[in-house]
Amino acid sequence: MIDNIRHKSIRKKTASRIAAIQILYLHQFNDETLSESISTYDMHYKNFLLEKLEITELDTNLLLNLLNNFDENKNAYDSIIKKHLSKDWKIGRLGTNELNILRLSIFELKFFKKFDTTTIINEYVSIFNNFCGEPDFANGFLNDVLKSE
Repeated sequence: MIDNIRHKSIRKKTASRIAAIQILYLHQFNDETLSESISTYDMHYKNFLLEKLEITELDTNLLLNLLNNFDENKNAYDSIIKKHLSKDWKIGRLGTNELNILRLSIFELKFFKKFDTTTIINEYVSIFNNFCGEPDFANGFLNDVLKSE
């Protein structure tokens, strides 16, 4: 899990990004509505994450921004992902969590633009490493996305 030495406000943002990935996994894996997945997450998984990061709540605004923009803009995110994958890679090779992490990071880098880009890249590379491994892939990919317009 991610170190707890960061300030609580930063850990709340980290927790919200992790929660978004977990909720999206539930949403897709269980083929349930986003609202149902949020409820499932709140009942069964949220407290574990809060405890591990030593916080009492998520950054709800960030979490809702991540989730509410996900389904409606998924095609735009996927188009950007396809454009920045190497010629040997197809989007279908990415696992559910890998794809969702890249989608959320693209949302924050290209559309939301609320936080420093270096912070966003570092955050998602760390999350990618924890969920999927291959932090070098995530770092290179996200830096390539950032450099493009």
